Amino acid sequence: MTLPQQPDTTRIHRLIVRGPSGTRQRLLPKLEASHWPAPTDGSWVLVRQVAASAGKSRLASELVEKARQQINSGDPSEVVRFASLAALVAALITDLSRGIASQRWYWQRWSRFWPLPAGDAIQQVMQEHPRELVSVCHLLASEGNLIDVWQRLSAENSSAVLSALCHELGLTHHTRGSATADPKTDSPGMVIPSRQVRRWQPIFATLPDTDPRSTLAALVIATESATVALLAEPATTLASIRERMKHSGEPPQPSHSVLTLNGTGSHAGDRLHTPGPQQSSGATDSHAASQDNEPGPQTTSESPAIRIGTNTPAIPELSGAGGGLTAPDADTEALSAAYDLPQNQSLAIRSDRVRTDMGGALYLLNILNRPPIQAIMEQAWQTLPSGWAWLYRLARELDLDQEDPLCAFLAERLGLESVAELESLPQLPQRQAVLSLAGQWFSWEDLWSPTLIRVPAELAYTPGHLDLYLDNSQVRLELRLAGLDLNPGWLPWLGTVVTFHFDHFPHLQRATS
Repeated sequence: MTLPQQPDTTRIHRLIVRGPSGTRQRLLPKLEASHWPAPTDGSWVLVRQVAASAGKSRLASELVEKARQQINSGDPSEVVRFASLAALVAALITDLSRGIASQRWYWQRWSRFWPLPAGDAIQQVMQEHPRELVSVCHLLASEGNLIDVWQRLSAENSSAVLSALCHELGLTHHTRGSATADPKTDSPGMVIPSRQVRRWQPIFATLPDTDPRSTLAALVIATESATVALLAEPATTLASIRERMKHSGEPPQPSHSVLTLNGTGSHAGDRLHTPGPQQSSGATDSHAASQDNEPGPQTTSESPAIRIGTNTPAIPELSGAGGGLTAPDADTEALSAAYDLPQNQSLAIRSDRVRTDMGGALYLLNILNRPPIQAIMEQAWQTLPSGWAWLYRLARELDLDQEDPLCAFLAERLGLESVAELESLPQLPQRQAVLSLAGQWFSWEDLWSPTLIRVPAELAYTPGHLDLYLDNSQVRLELRLAGLDLNPGWLPWLGTVVTFHFDHFPHLQRATS
């Protein structure tokens, strides 16, 4: 059954209780109120089964403790870990591409995809997670699987995913005409980083411009590298990306994946996660509870992503078969419960950590996201086609230290070879108008000054996700009232989900030396 839940929690998916009549009803409120464990490293953890046996007064706490043990150091054959939601999605797509997802116990929740052709299944997974698509493609490419997955997509599959991503970006006019648009009217400042060229060139080398798979690839590139231009002139931007990719001078990179539709060859996707040995009993475990007339695993079309906060109590999903259950005796009611536990933190893979004394520069994202500034950005898309460039130029107005590691991070996002190249970027478009708006919104004495961005922080980034960590000592009432330190969330013009995390971080309580 499904229990009520608060935001950012998991769900009790299926619960088996064996004990005296009425025990289940008394137990459910305790399970709802329990402080369920969350992975301490921000990962997703799939636990095959956890069983607990105790008196009715202790069963809930015993089950929570068993879950904590599994999450922190469970048997590798019973626990699978993913560094992020994107890593989970990439691994699922890889297995669907190979046709072997049904052989892995930890994909039982996604069994609705198993009967579908690989392309249809991949399409639906991508449609459910459009904000993860840039990061998923990055992971697929790093494992040598991107080209294989793209080849599984039909024109119809790609068009459906394209529509989902366009909707997420707010591209109501879609990308019609991108195959025939004139790329010469694009932004001369647009840069496609070499890492993206190597990743995607084989697709552009083999597919015609009119193929939706080519358009989807161009859209993913633009989402990561030129979102301001994309939102202003989608057809022109995509046409420009195609043109540049075809004449990039980079030799096409062969796919190193050994994926096949019949499932032969080694599984490159295994490196995306850390499962234990495969056990043939996985499918049996997922259905055993039906013998007790319990409902089977949910197979609705809702997203399998389940969000929990770092410090938020989590109600796990309970399902699977109970094993080693004890019968009640005269003195205590022995109860048992078993469950599958998908756990998620909203943090991305920590593949790129940056320690900075200029963390407050990320507050400026909330300024750039205001409608009057967005209107200026749309008008000046050819001058600064990337949201990262706008962030850099606005931060420089507050004396952003060019020696700070944050500048190296921004240079990498912009595909530049060195930090020094940042200064070759065009100046802030309509500078006086932008600064005038800032003066209207914020006090020049209290907020709009270099001290705003001089904040020790640490950020973690992967394509599509940026997490900024700040100590609680950095919380300021005037910032909160001005909306500067609020979570920006999904920023279509940056193609990134940005999250601010305030907590007790002693190493971030003072500026680094």
